[in-house]
Amino acid sequence: MMREFRLLLRTLSPARFANLLLSYLSFFFSRLFQKIIVWNQPWAVTIEPSSICQLSCPECPVGMKLLSRNEKLMQPATFDKILNNLSPKTFYLNLYFQGEPLLDTDIFRKTELARTKKMFVVLSTNAQAIDQDSAEQIVSSGLSKIIVSLDGINQETYKKYRAGGSFDKTISAIKMLKNARQSSGSKTPIIEAQMLVFAFNEEQQKELKQIAIEAGADKVVYKAAQFYSKENAAQWMPTKSKFNRYKRTDNNTIELSHKAPGICKRLWQTLVVETDGRVVPCCYDKLSEFSVGNVSEMSANNIWRGKEMTLFRESLLKKNAPSICENCNQ
Repeated sequence: MMREFRLLLRTLSPARFANLLLSYLSFFFSRLFQKIIVWNQPWAVTIEPSSICQLSCPECPVGMKLLSRNEKLMQPATFDKILNNLSPKTFYLNLYFQGEPLLDTDIFRKTELARTKKMFVVLSTNAQAIDQDSAEQIVSSGLSKIIVSLDGINQETYKKYRAGGSFDKTISAIKMLKNARQSSGSKTPIIEAQMLVFAFNEEQQKELKQIAIEAGADKVVYKAAQFYSKENAAQWMPTKSKFNRYKRTDNNTIELSHKAPGICKRLWQTLVVETDGRVVPCCYDKLSEFSVGNVSEMSANNIWRGKEMTLFRESLLKKNAPSICENCNQ
């Protein structure tokens, strides 16, 4: 999408562009020499403002109560510390991870702060907390892009996964975001509707796209679901392999459809910071199995180049990928 690309280009200072280039060079030479080389800082960061959610989605670690950390909101001082440390060279911010970010009462200040540092800021939401006032605040905060979860064409299919959520509220939220954007004369945020593809909704993709676009979405993206429960996987995994991470074996069991990849460029590009300051190497570490440090004890940049992160990169370089990599479709 050209509008998104142009917005990204505007965030690239000479220092950030050089850092972006160094990330790819570091990855290339690490593979070439089979030795960990890191000349760059992360050019992207995921910061989790909230690990709390008002829904109970059946294959979400929050909805399933699987998180190894307390449900909480990130302290403003923690967020500010991370941003001040990284923003000179980091230009892409995912302001969400496992919880619902709009439950954080400080979310608009966080967004505004990141935008004053000329970062491209993305927020993903179930949209249940969006009303007219918050829609206007989202637009005025300068948010670059908002992803709205929409997994069905009506309440019947939507509620199968978004347990406790309202289809009508979601559609209304998209409309309010579009109207608030138009009223302010702003071109942002880009509104993206996102559908997790399951067996019960895979035939609704075309109709869902039409509904979302008519409501005000700029684009619709379809994604493969990740399952923790084999029972749900057996019942819900789609038939089309394009949107399926799993396969049914000859003896009718469910297993991942591909092996864990080898060395991964994400480990030279991005970092994930959870609400309690804990840092994990990748967004696939949803259960915090591979903590590499905590920003309350050392800076994000020091963690990025630290011993634990280096060891994690080495494990993939030696083709000894951890279990979290098996679900990766990169």
